[in-house]
Amino acid sequence: MKRYRIFVSGVQKELKEERFAVKELILENSLLKKHFDVFLFEDLPAESKSADKTYLNEINKSDIYLGILGYEYGTKGVDGLSATEQEFREAIKKEKEILIFLKGKDDSKREKELREIIYEIKKPDSGYVYKRFENTVELKNAIFNSLVVLLEDEGVISSFPFDYRLCQGGLPIKI
Repeated sequence: MKRYRIFVSGVQKELKEERFAVKELILENSLLKKHFDVFLFEDLPAESKSADKTYLNEINKSDIYLGILGYEYGTKGVDGLSATEQEFREAIKKEKEILIFLKGKDDSKREKELREIIYEIKKPDSGYVYKRFENTVELKNAIFNSLVVLLEDEGVISSFPFDYRLCQGGLPIKI
């Protein structure tokens, strides 16, 4: 059985509670813990490796990029991009499954660079479906729903009755 690896991205200091809520959701849910592993940068031990190279390498090893965006853009690196934006760009480049969750409703309160990323995410023709949340309970519910849909889309779980199965053409048939 394939296990999917989730890379959790978001400004560590601002979204600490939300980042750990993702890990908690996966570890405490009997369905999700069978199918998903979670990568949090905070779980890594100290190493003599570049942080930039480490998180980009972890994106490459992951199946799913889960972006949690709050109000802060994050600290800019030498290239002028925050770690969150670098991770997002790498996930796009590597064609990862991308799940985006926006904290709060008022985008005007977000830092300018983050508003630009959100504008890109919201583009109808090239953007992504995203969910908004106000607290960790809403975030966990939204993530749970997204991951269940992903498992259904991948054919890992099914909402068809027991006496149905998928035929080769993808249509349910009664057996």
